[in-house]
Parts: sequence; C-alpha cells; structure tokens
Amino acid sequence: MAWRLSSLAGALLLASSLAADAAPRSFVIDYGLSFLGLTVGTSKLTAERNAEHYSLELDGGLAGMAGWFFQGGGKAGSSGRMSKSGTVPSSFKIDAHYSDYPVTVAVAFNDGTVKSAAVDPMPTPRPDRLPVAAGDKVGVTDPVGMLAIPAPSGPLEPSICDRRIPVYDGLTRVDIVLSRGSVSTLTKGPYRGPVLECRARWVPVSGHRPKGSSVKRMQENDDMRIRLAPAPEVGLLLPLSISVGLTWGTAKIDATRWGEAAPTPKPGKGAKASAQP
Repeated sequence: MAWRLSSLAGALLLASSLAADAAPRSFVIDYGLSFLGLTVGTSKLTAERNAEHYSLELDGGLAGMAGWFFQGGGKAGSSGRMSKSGTVPSSFKIDAHYSDYPVTVAVAFNDGTVKSAAVDPMPTPRPDRLPVAAGDKVGVTDPVGMLAIPAPSGPLEPSICDRRIPVYDGLTRVDIVLSRGSVSTLTKGPYRGPVLECRARWVPVSGHRPKGSSVKRMQENDDMRIRLAPAPEVGLLLPLSISVGLTWGTAKIDATRWGEAAPTPKPGKGAKASAQP
C-alpha cells in the first residue's frame, strides 16, 4: 500500500510539473511615445509564450497634444510559432481607427508564407506602385512579430543584431536590417541590466511607390536605433526603446514599465476601508 501511495504522489508531482511547464507565460511592457520631447501617445505590448507558440498584442493610442488635434488608436496582434531565428506567424491583425475612419488588416500565413490578406480600406490605386510578387510573400513575418527575437542562452552579444528581417504588412514587403550592435548595462529606469542596441535600416522591396517622398526619406534614414532587453518569462528579447531621427526632430518609444504588475490604486482622500466579514 505504501508503494502505491508513493507512486501516486510521484505521478501527481510529475503531472503538476508538466502542467506548470506547459502553462502560458506572459510579459507586459508599457511604452510612452514622444516627439520633440512631447508626449504624443502610449502603448502596451503583451507577449505570451507556450512552448514554441507565441502571441503578441500591441494596444495603443495618441495622447497629450497629439490627442487634442488627431484622434487615433487601436490594436495589432501577431500569433504563431517561434523558431530559432524569430517569429513564424500564422495570423496578423490590425483593428484601428484614425479620427472617424476605421482601418482593418487581416493576414493569414502558413509557416511563414502569406496565404491571404485583406485590408480595408484599400489605398488608392497608383500606377507607380510596385506589385508584390508571390516570392516576396514567402519566409516573412509581420510588423508586430518582427519586434520579438529569441533570447540567447548565454550573455548578450553584438552579433545578435546582424540579421535581415523580411516583413509583410498586408500591402507592402520590406526588410528591416539590423546591424552595428553594442551591449551596455543600464542601472536606472524601469529595466536594469544588459541591453543590446542595434542600428536599423528600412529597405523597401515591393508594394511601395519608389518615388514617394516618405519612402525616400525612410529608405535613406540612417538614424534609426532599437534597444532590446531580455524578457526572461517568455524567453524573448523585446524592445526597450526605439528612436527614429526625422527632419524636424526625433520620434521615440520608451518603456515606462518592464514586466512588473501595475501598482494597486490607493483609496482616495477620505475613503474608508470596507469592513471584513
């Protein structure tokens, strides 16, 4: 009888351990968006990981002076599996609004190959817009999935930056080229520890208008940087900050909370604590 009880106890412990390992793990980051030092928006990135499966959801909106003049916000999400090199999405969605205009995007993938894409509203057809070839839709990720890189088993190395990330957003195909990595240690702020800084380049491939002024500016911009930090709960490197140098100044996205629970609101002045039964 004793051996049966001990065997049962061992089986229960093993089952609970396996269940804990299989349970989804999550990590939440809050960001502040600024331009010329002024707050223009906030966003939240929620990452979930269950073995090789991942889910990323970005929820944001305009704030401060930008919110006074132009209403906008929404959600974007990516889900799929995580490979050794990065995300392999199965689904990418956007549900956003700009002033009174809703925008929706839905892209379905099969092992990194685009199977279908729906964008509403579609942009105005232009004769100079390059078509997206079938080959440009193979081996790609999406604009949210590109934010996540598998964390190394050892220390951060500058060489982690050396990668070319093919991205498809439902209309256009671009490459995000990371290079010139450096590693430093932060001692202040919401995250403290080693960070990896990469220089980034935006390289259009298809679906864009080659002579468009905004395309030219982004293509020639050599002042884009991203800092990545470990999110150990989900085994990923996620953006701690992103900065883009523009003609009139620098646009920045900085983490204001890194994975910790939001503080519990305190009762207002004069509030009374409820009695315990």
